[in-house]
Amino acid sequence: MIATMSTVWDRTAEFLSDNLAALTPIVLLGIFVPLTLLGNLMPLMGSSGQVGDWALGAIVFVLALVTTWGGIAITALAFDPGAGRGSAVATANRRIAPVLGIGLVTTLAVLLLAVPIAVALGMSGLDMTAMAAGKPPTGVVNGWALSFATFYMIAFAVFLLWAYARLVLLITPIMVMERRGLGVYARAFVLTRGIAWKVIGVLLLYAIVSWVASAAAKTVFGSVFGLLIGGTGPITLASVLTQIAVATISTLFSVLSVAFVAKLYLATRDAREAIVEAT
Repeated sequence: MIATMSTVWDRTAEFLSDNLAALTPIVLLGIFVPLTLLGNLMPLMGSSGQVGDWALGAIVFVLALVTTWGGIAITALAFDPGAGRGSAVATANRRIAPVLGIGLVTTLAVLLLAVPIAVALGMSGLDMTAMAAGKPPTGVVNGWALSFATFYMIAFAVFLLWAYARLVLLITPIMVMERRGLGVYARAFVLTRGIAWKVIGVLLLYAIVSWVASAAAKTVFGSVFGLLIGGTGPITLASVLTQIAVATISTLFSVLSVAFVAKLYLATRDAREAIVEAT
């Protein structure tokens, strides 16, 4: 029998509270620092010229790699806390390339499935170039093409939520523990059988709570620091301090989600193995 979500949450909380010392350096280097830098660099995108944007894009890419590494290290530590931080870091160093490879395959699949939306919007008569530049669309609109794009986007969003819960959520822990290739999707599909709606419910709850917490932190701290320190421009002392506060909240939720997914994988794996052994 698969452990309930509340049991998985309990195991997650126990892991985090019992391993703070081992987690802290990984979290600071692999999650908090990259999120802080990303938050402060994003306002510069689009205002630094073509060369500057390319440089910022490269930095953002590197920071995204670091956060991926941090997530793998936390996952490895959640699997075997007794092995310590050194073992978790070594596992992250070994497994980051396969995890990134599967992530690239997933991204390409999503982009491929999204092609009909772009085609329909293009056929609808909307000026995509103007929309990309933030300008109101002009031209004669084809109602059928626009309707198709709208309904497809709704169906696509629902499908993505389901596919993330069934096929993507457990990819990192599976890649860390089982070292599978493209078979990781089939493995994830098997492990999440019977709990898809529970997983979707947790995902939606997490997304809402984390978004509200981050938005509240940005609003409150941004207002306070803006009044106390002030400043003008895309990056000021007030904005930097605000992003540090927001990154702190985002880091907490990120660590919680990574640890939860790791414990969920263990619960589903153990349940499936018990079913196989019983038969």
